Amino acid sequence: MKNSLIFAAAFAASVCAGSTAFAQDKPQDRPYDGVTIHVGTQSSQWADVFKKMAPEFTKETGIKVEFEDISFDVMYEKLKTTFIGGAPTYDLVWYDTMWTPEFSKSGWIRDLTPYLSDPKLTPANFGYPNAFYATEISGGYAKDNAWKLPAGTYGIPWIAGFNPLYYRTDLLKKAGFDKPPATMDDLLKYAKAMNDPKDGVYGYVMSAKQPRIVYDWSGYLWTYGGDFFDKNFKPIFNSPQGVKALETYIALGKLSPPGVGAYHITEEWTSFMQGHAAMAWTFQDLASVARKDSKIIDKFECAPPVSEGGPRVSLLAGITASIPTSAANPQAAYLFAVWAQSAERAKAATLQGAMSWRKSIYNDPDVQAMYPSVRNDIPAKTIETARPVPLIPEWAAVDQIIGEQLSAAFAGTKTPKAALDEAATRVASYMKDAGY
Repeated sequence: MKNSLIFAAAFAASVCAGSTAFAQDKPQDRPYDGVTIHVGTQSSQWADVFKKMAPEFTKETGIKVEFEDISFDVMYEKLKTTFIGGAPTYDLVWYDTMWTPEFSKSGWIRDLTPYLSDPKLTPANFGYPNAFYATEISGGYAKDNAWKLPAGTYGIPWIAGFNPLYYRTDLLKKAGFDKPPATMDDLLKYAKAMNDPKDGVYGYVMSAKQPRIVYDWSGYLWTYGGDFFDKNFKPIFNSPQGVKALETYIALGKLSPPGVGAYHITEEWTSFMQGHAAMAWTFQDLASVARKDSKIIDKFECAPPVSEGGPRVSLLAGITASIPTSAANPQAAYLFAVWAQSAERAKAATLQGAMSWRKSIYNDPDVQAMYPSVRNDIPAKTIETARPVPLIPEWAAVDQIIGEQLSAAFAGTKTPKAALDEAATRVASYMKDAGY
């Protein structure tokens, strides 16, 4: 209860402070008073946080905000269809960073560079890009970027996504371990030792549902020294390292709760927070879910990802906010984006379960009290060595091809080697047709 009161007080103070800061930086008139902006957002706890905050923005600016929740499973196709149609359906979209390369190269989202340089639209203290992590995966492309994407800024980092290792401190101690696992072999060893299905506790939990399985598996691939492509974009994920990564992934799946192959992120997090799993290598904001109902709030901590004699490599991902080219009210939508990601509101949203990429929150004591994933040196050891999936416009199709085969191997209908070989053959054909 004490922690809940601290978080509530911090949230309220942050919102009040944020209102003052924004009011000082915005124009004194309200040029968009009465305008309604339409936001297409991935259905999530994160979207719910900003829905609660939006009325304050409306009070300050006169801009009304209407949200449309879109399931992750259908979001890519829905956004793509909307963009191709050219209708002014959305003024702002929040979506997975892996799609930004395709959306920007296709001309479906706006370059925000002119907005960022306009003092009437961007408060002087907004601080982009230096005040944020992960700008390079959120559409901030340099002229010499390796993926040959259009230079500019096609999105604002919205929700953070990096993967530390969550573990139950009480179960580790009970199993005779005095520190978290450091290698993949340790990870399997610990999971086996703490696996106790009769007591309703499993050694591990993951989000192995297609279409998230490639995201989830990528860290295993990189940790073993594998990769998706070589420098010429030829698929190499079916290498011995890739096979080993998939074998380990499947082995950990067998130490997870029944039905884990149908787990999305929310099911993974909820399982851990309800005490059904000893470890989870997952996104940093797991601790923001099910806090009120959880019985393990004081029984878990975070560690950096495991390694295999090299760097600790995990997934760098998240949610990006972009303005469609077809937006009817792009300036008003942009004002909402910078308002929502101001320093004060970034903290307020983070304390409500929507962790920002804004760097200032990672040293904030209130945030650290809520999230063990930002304590000590975990962000530095995780974010600085993390990497995104390949930032290519073709990734959505590649992800689907690989994901189908990973799911087959996970279900036991194919061997890891056969599944990866099939995926590599199909990806090679697809990439050739795409001009690589």
